[in-house]
Amino acid sequence: MGFGRRSIKASPAELKAMVMYQIAAIDGMAASLGLTLAYVKPHGAMYNDMMANIEVRQVIMEAIASYHRPLVLMLQSTPEADTIQAEADAAGISLWFEIFADRCYDDDGKLLARSKPGAVHTKDKMLAQVKQLKEQGTITTVSGNVLNLRADTLCVHGDNMDGVNAIQEIREMIKQ
Repeated sequence: MGFGRRSIKASPAELKAMVMYQIAAIDGMAASLGLTLAYVKPHGAMYNDMMANIEVRQVIMEAIASYHRPLVLMLQSTPEADTIQAEADAAGISLWFEIFADRCYDDDGKLLARSKPGAVHTKDKMLAQVKQLKEQGTITTVSGNVLNLRADTLCVHGDNMDGVNAIQEIREMIKQ
């Protein structure tokens, strides 16, 4: 169906059922390998839809809240983190706010579109962004504005070899 790869037009009930099915499927696969699913991070288009559309985000939160055991929702940290945290509190779920180490941000705290120059950081820019985040709790946007962002976790995209090659350095920087 392209779940997560493209926006899916569905009623709230259909979307909730799809999300719950996917959670249960991956939870079952993890259990068969002796692992435990701890969090949910919607993929690709669904992630973007969740961040742009409160109705989609609320349905995803409802699906997670109705699962038979607690799971954390991972989503992008934005300047609206307090509002999104209040939504999660109302739904009865926990959140992890994510920062993208290898991506540039626009001035409203969203990721700069990959179609724009500088959207994907070089290794040096990525390490500088992680250092700034660790030391100051901020990131600098494409136009030089500084945003305070809550960070519980960092994402490095696997399709960015500079990012993959910097993971060990990022870990060391965070441990210091």
